[in-house]
Amino acid sequence: MADEPQGRPGQESVVERYLSAVRAQTAAAPSSYPPPRSKRYPGSPRTPLPWPGPGAAPLTGAGLDRISALLLGYGPRRVETLTSAGLSALTGTPSSGPVFARALPAWFTLRWSVPSGGAYYPGEIYVAWTGSGELPAGVYHYDHVHHCLELLRAGNPVAELDRLLGPTTNPADRSRCSALLLACRPWKNSGKYRAFGYQLGTIDIGVLLGQLLTSTQAGTVHLAPDPRAADDLLGLDGLVESVYAVIELPTSATVGTGTPPDLTPPPDPVGLANDRLALADADPSAVALHRAISTGGDAAVRADPHPPDNGAAAPPPPTTAPVRLPEVTPLDLVGAAAGRVSASDLAPGLRLGQLADILAYAGGHRATTTALDTLSRHPLHPSLWCLVNQVDGLPPGAYRYDPRQHLLWPSAGTGPQAPTTNVVDRRMATAGVTVFVVAGGDPPVADLTPAAFRQLHLLTGAVVQLTALACQAVGAAARPIGGFSARDAAEQLGLPHGHTPVVQLLLGAPKPRAGLLAVALTEGTSDA
Repeated sequence: MADEPQGRPGQESVVERYLSAVRAQTAAAPSSYPPPRSKRYPGSPRTPLPWPGPGAAPLTGAGLDRISALLLGYGPRRVETLTSAGLSALTGTPSSGPVFARALPAWFTLRWSVPSGGAYYPGEIYVAWTGSGELPAGVYHYDHVHHCLELLRAGNPVAELDRLLGPTTNPADRSRCSALLLACRPWKNSGKYRAFGYQLGTIDIGVLLGQLLTSTQAGTVHLAPDPRAADDLLGLDGLVESVYAVIELPTSATVGTGTPPDLTPPPDPVGLANDRLALADADPSAVALHRAISTGGDAAVRADPHPPDNGAAAPPPPTTAPVRLPEVTPLDLVGAAAGRVSASDLAPGLRLGQLADILAYAGGHRATTTALDTLSRHPLHPSLWCLVNQVDGLPPGAYRYDPRQHLLWPSAGTGPQAPTTNVVDRRMATAGVTVFVVAGGDPPVADLTPAAFRQLHLLTGAVVQLTALACQAVGAAARPIGGFSARDAAEQLGLPHGHTPVVQLLLGAPKPRAGLLAVALTEGTSDA
């Protein structure tokens, strides 16, 4: 083909063409087709999940309670679609009394555990369950609006999971693993963001992955599931919706128990009309990138259980002495999820101890679960760099975080000015510190295979969520931003050749929010 770069394998050129399209795109025009809808399976048997609201029995950590606790971290629940029990759980207000929410426009979420460009939330969660006393074995879809499971296929999905992930049997006790399958609807926000929307959607799924891995102490992550096996298991059209990651969960079911899997195709879903219309108008380079991964022909990068520390590939430290950060404070990231929001405004007042904790939990120095520790060792795991403007106890400037020794190395950048962005008001970009999640540098992002490109952005999203949760836990405010000048950021940070900033997080002290606003509830009947 004429547009193939010379001397570059064809699969690698797919990523480069996509990145070129993102750089060249102009401001996105509003979509002319209907807005995105939540996905549902009408007519499927539905299993309501328990809410841990005031007055409710505490979750036990088993069966439906365990699933509920994991899925509650997803959000996105728009205020007008929450049940009174759900809003009670999130706000702590008894459901029998007046219920209030933050004074935000009605379409904003009460809690943003997944940031999502444009509040379009491209994630879908499926549960392949090998059986428990409260939930029969089967394959389920999570209806996040109504906090319930929709049955797609009855019967034990063990064989399908083995095909998808390899053998999932524990040889010691012959117990089986269930799984959470994280799927993406990549075109759900492409009408708003065009080619860049594909990148944003992948980061969103990474944020969801980070949230779920924070909430489960025992889980195994798969960032390269077989796309065709996943499509068959869930009955998906892989071009419209595709599984990006899988989390194995140990369960009490044993080999040979349960009924044989139901091979009947899942029922037809509703809510994908927007996605199909957007796909017809999607940027060709984004579609080509998605096809290259979904066909399963691209070799994925798999994490070595004991790879060389990714800090070994980092640039050599400058001659300037490093900043020794305060000792890490134990933080409850699971509890922080309930209050995690994207800040609408930032103020000065961030302290060095707060920044040290945020970097430790986000950068892999302090992993709270085994699965998060595994992610931090992935060969593609990004690094953290900072442009410090106002942090009490830290001189302004550009820094690289060293997760091995929990140090900040001053870089040769031109900081502390944050790069210009047309997304947020300047007052946000100048308060506190701007943390950049940086990919690099061997191979550079443009030289990654399509599957590796996806994995990089999944890992980036997980780092974004850990940063946001740590901010919430230490009393700081955070705002993830994808729209910025990567060239300006690289110059101000002093990034070595081949290193690329993928996303930035603006950190500062929270400003007081407006008062409380009463919200009418729909008791979970909306399909919004």
